[in-house]
Amino acid sequence: MSDRKLPRLLQAPAVILLLIWMLVPLSMTLYFSFIRYVLNNLRRPEWTKPLPSNWRGFGNYEFVWNNKDFWLAIQNSLLIVGSIIILTVTLGILIAVLINRAFPGRGIVRVLLISPFFVMPAVNAVLWINMILDPVLGLQGLAVDGINQLIVSLQTAPGVGWFFSLWPQLEPISFRATQTSAYAVIIMVTWQWTPFAVLIFMTSLQSEDQQQKEAAILDGAGAWSQFRFLTLPHLGRPIAIVVMIQAIFHLSLYAEIEIVSRGNGNKNLPYLIGEFANNNIGAASATGIFAVILANIVAIFLLRMIGKTLME
Repeated sequence: MSDRKLPRLLQAPAVILLLIWMLVPLSMTLYFSFIRYVLNNLRRPEWTKPLPSNWRGFGNYEFVWNNKDFWLAIQNSLLIVGSIIILTVTLGILIAVLINRAFPGRGIVRVLLISPFFVMPAVNAVLWINMILDPVLGLQGLAVDGINQLIVSLQTAPGVGWFFSLWPQLEPISFRATQTSAYAVIIMVTWQWTPFAVLIFMTSLQSEDQQQKEAAILDGAGAWSQFRFLTLPHLGRPIAIVVMIQAIFHLSLYAEIEIVSRGNGNKNLPYLIGEFANNNIGAASATGIFAVILANIVAIFLLRMIGKTLME
């Protein structure tokens, strides 16, 4: 046996298993998306089985396309993913630059900063929505109530009481409401994934060329100029990698949305697929194909961006 055939033969079982693992679910989803497959249908019991005779063509796709929740899910998915990526990259860079300097207790601070990343998504959502963002019993409600009490006490203070008497009564935000539930998801996921960005950027900053920075200081460059022209270009590749990995993970968010609002005005594509899958498997499969298309569009865009960054 030649030297080339032996490695390929040893790799063949893993490659075949990977192809089966990927192609079988995708093929079944594609097949279900073209048939009428409804689990609970007393009038048409034949639709409760995935039979070829239930062929519907592109009917499931038309049903999903004309569903108002579908466009809300796409809009919400892009809003949540885009906001989380922008916030985590920005905060990750700032925190990584700050803790890259030597100071007492830096090791403990690094461990504490990374620890939120290991919290389970469901636990993270329960913690934030009940203990922090709750308008009555959470830290938000307690903080707003404390501020209101402080303003009331200052309204009787001599000299400045007239000023504080003009202040309105603050109301806590209900993050379970339709208009604000998406922001709650963005906040809690940003808190959980910022440590991941910090870890990547902090590791990259360890290899930054210090001689360039020393030369820039001798030339009179300030802190902002050093950050803009030396640190940011050095972090170009890590930023591209963080954006790519986070986009893949955040397009499949489900637990946070279920716990925060149960999809009340805050659905993304995975949550919409879950709703359809309770009964209409055909519509759920068609939505899944749309999700795959959207994920590939995002992936192509990000790969182009990453490829451009790596070539620079």
